[in-house]
Amino acid sequence: MALYVVSDLHLGESTLASMFRDDDQGLRFSEVCERVASGPDGELVLLGDIFDLTAACPPHKGLTQFGVSLDVPIEDKPPRPLPAVMKSIREHNPMALEALEKLSAQARVTFVPGNHDRHLGEGGGREALDAAGLSKVGIEPMVARRVVDKWVVLQHGHQWDPSNATPTGGGETMTAVIHHAVIPFLRHISPRSNVHIDPDRLVALRPEERVIPVLERWLKPGVFERFIDALLAILVENGALARPLAWVTTPSLLRWRLKDDDDLWERAGASALAVLEGAKSLPGKPPPPDVLVLGHTHVMDWAVQDGRPGVQRLYVNLGTWSARATDAAGPMDATMPLLQIEADSRQLRAQMIDCSRRWRMLQRFEVDR
Repeated sequence: MALYVVSDLHLGESTLASMFRDDDQGLRFSEVCERVASGPDGELVLLGDIFDLTAACPPHKGLTQFGVSLDVPIEDKPPRPLPAVMKSIREHNPMALEALEKLSAQARVTFVPGNHDRHLGEGGGREALDAAGLSKVGIEPMVARRVVDKWVVLQHGHQWDPSNATPTGGGETMTAVIHHAVIPFLRHISPRSNVHIDPDRLVALRPEERVIPVLERWLKPGVFERFIDALLAILVENGALARPLAWVTTPSLLRWRLKDDDDLWERAGASALAVLEGAKSLPGKPPPPDVLVLGHTHVMDWAVQDGRPGVQRLYVNLGTWSARATDAAGPMDATMPLLQIEADSRQLRAQMIDCSRRWRMLQRFEVDR
């Protein structure tokens, strides 16, 4: 048995800011599908946020007033049916989804919903996945597989993030506001002299605290302050921010809030290691894992937990396939991580591979039975 795992591809529609480019990441993903199909008894696990459905859904209200406040032609709009969104994503990412459809006819493919595509694990989700041509892709809330004598447990990981654990935690609203209010605003305004604005960079920024200084560099004096006021107003209107907090929020406080959110990857790693030590339980109560794999944070992590003599357990965070930026103008990082887990009669082996650079190995773990 061989498990192949990817997470956080964020396939989207052509009208939205691009986090996944089919001619680049799609090409590499098709190579992953070929690799899975070429081996015996392989399974591809899609560990959440494969599709950016929350980005496709506009905020419930406040878009019209946001546009009026900033003199931008943006208006409230209703959400579209989920099958229509999935068909649109298929049309915008033909290479990736044709490869996935072909693989699902040859090998086991399992999809685990994340916070950005939780809709596919709810009522109507099966029909929406079918509409994208993926009728043979299975859906599971998490994956637990017995590999020789070891348990491998795979979850997306958003259950440990309060702002994204539920649809009402605030994360979905922020995604909707960025894609349907902030980025259309940036695409509409006239840039400052000698300053190039790349709206797509906004969804690629990591750590997210960089959003505020990047916007301060892009926007003209006075426009930034108006923008912050309009942003706070639409967040309040959609319940993502309490009105009293909006009255006292400043760019400095926003930086602090975003920095706290960005520490999530460290908190997730500490919780995962506690699970491997037996000091904490996983959501859904799967078997105690020997290998625990998460996504969600967009930060690759790899940690070995030493138990009693001769016993080692592994925690992996898969990072993301979407391009990442750390500043206003520098080059994007486009690492494309793939986790491969296999075993024989003597040992289990796990390796993290960067598919963007000729399958370069990043990390390796071996443990005997």
